[in-house]
Amino acid sequence: MNRTTPAPRFHRQQLTHPQQLWPADVPRLRLDHHPRLDSADAAALLTQAPGASWWLPDTGEFLLVTPWRRRSSLVTVQTFGAFANEDVLMESVAAQAARDNRAGVVLVDIHEVRHPHFYERHHFERLEELVTYSHRHPSRLAKLPAAPGLEFVEVDGTDPATIAAIEALDHEAFPWFWWNSGAEFQAYLVDPTVELWAGLLDGELVAYIGLTMYRRWGHLDRIAVSHMMQGRGIGRATLGFAAKRLADQGARSIALSTQSRNTRSRALYEGTGFTHTPRDDYAVHVRMIDPERIRAQAGQFPANG
Repeated sequence: MNRTTPAPRFHRQQLTHPQQLWPADVPRLRLDHHPRLDSADAAALLTQAPGASWWLPDTGEFLLVTPWRRRSSLVTVQTFGAFANEDVLMESVAAQAARDNRAGVVLVDIHEVRHPHFYERHHFERLEELVTYSHRHPSRLAKLPAAPGLEFVEVDGTDPATIAAIEALDHEAFPWFWWNSGAEFQAYLVDPTVELWAGLLDGELVAYIGLTMYRRWGHLDRIAVSHMMQGRGIGRATLGFAAKRLADQGARSIALSTQSRNTRSRALYEGTGFTHTPRDDYAVHVRMIDPERIRAQAGQFPANG
């Protein structure tokens, strides 16, 4: 009696012809495993970084790549749609990023944690740890004292000078890797779930906040204070205003994340009643193409929070 070894249930195909992914190719993609990504969304995302995404026509597998924080200098894999052949697609994405003179390729493990061997195999470094916090009593947080003379104005996009000033403050407050671009702020302004507020003192921009409200869940997306205003209670007052906005809209809790090394922000949050939520912490990995430019982000955080 002859015995044969059963074939494996999942066979790794060795395909050698990945191609750049364009909007016209979307109908042939394997989107069945991505219920939050439909064809229209995929086609729209592909326009953000033309030619950066790759796929395998034989299998419909793909890696969908978008700009990191809507900046042209870095890209990130927005959606993994590869199963047996993600290695060849990952290398195609990295090679394209180098050809496009990107500083690096970013992977964030907030939704999907990959095996450590994957990061090692594709030369990704663990660049940053993000720690998460939650506050269960927004109405209490909203009672933080105001700063004399500080007023908040909602930004609606009709004043380009204000957007430029907020972008400049953002770049002062955060290391290069974490900068928001002007395009990122413009995207904020067209999202109905997001609010952008400028903090003004004697007519000068000294702080800004970005807020997201979804049902009864509030999120503090971004908070920054001018370096020259540190130590004057601006950060606490800005946090209190953000909490009041979210509480007034019915938020039952407020969540946020910050870089683990950002000791100033962490002290502000922990000192105002936020609780660390370790199970929601996540990491950022980067495949370095221009290491000097990326590692410039490793300096101190001068003025966040």
